[in-house]
Amino acid sequence: MDEQLRRVYEATVRRVPMIADQIGDPGDSSFPADRLTDPGWLADRIADTARRWGSGDPRVDGTLWWYAASSTLTGIPIATALVTGFAARPRLGDAVAFLRGDGSLGGLTASSALPVAEGLSVLASEMAGALTPIIDALAAAAGVRQAAMWAIATDSIANRALDAGAACGDRVRGSVFARELVDALHRAGVVMPDPRFVDVRAGAVSRRFTQRASCCLIYETPGPDKCVSCPRRPADDRLRGLAALVT
Repeated sequence: MDEQLRRVYEATVRRVPMIADQIGDPGDSSFPADRLTDPGWLADRIADTARRWGSGDPRVDGTLWWYAASSTLTGIPIATALVTGFAARPRLGDAVAFLRGDGSLGGLTASSALPVAEGLSVLASEMAGALTPIIDALAAAAGVRQAAMWAIATDSIANRALDAGAACGDRVRGSVFARELVDALHRAGVVMPDPRFVDVRAGAVSRRFTQRASCCLIYETPGPDKCVSCPRRPADDRLRGLAALVT
């Protein structure tokens, strides 16, 4: 890790503490990040998710695993970019990743950072280069459509940008960044939905949330219901649930 990236990480952790667990020392659980594109390795993740969640459906298990993994893969460069103006490079070839005890992708440590003040084209190109082979291999292993995986990536970008924007004191700034990044991904050749947002008011307080384009399918596992923000909930029910989260 070069000195510039170290400073970027340190500054980001001070503003977005949740990033600390995603870029810390993974110890013996680390592996080359390009293993994320290995179909056999991904098949093992799908099988492990099936054991933990009990769904028995590779489509559900692959979707659940990607829902968490895409949040980590997009969240780190987004947080670093919004806090410092330099994004931790999302490219896989020179990065190190690790898994958590629950089998989810714990984090990814880059080797360098890139400036985003002049635009997001380089970041988008590198993010497209990282996410595309993972999505293609995971879709084949799990029997899901690439389009569904890209919709999840859109929602991950939107959610993590809102979180980082909030840490910087402006959730709206986060939503603007998410839209700009996805626009840049479109220009890089990625076909994915635009991020959507909804402002929910509770009393005198309003908060911006992601209006999701994707479903994690957790409700198809034994026990859990649909998420509060699930697009498969009726709109009125979803808004009532989000209003309860407004602080």
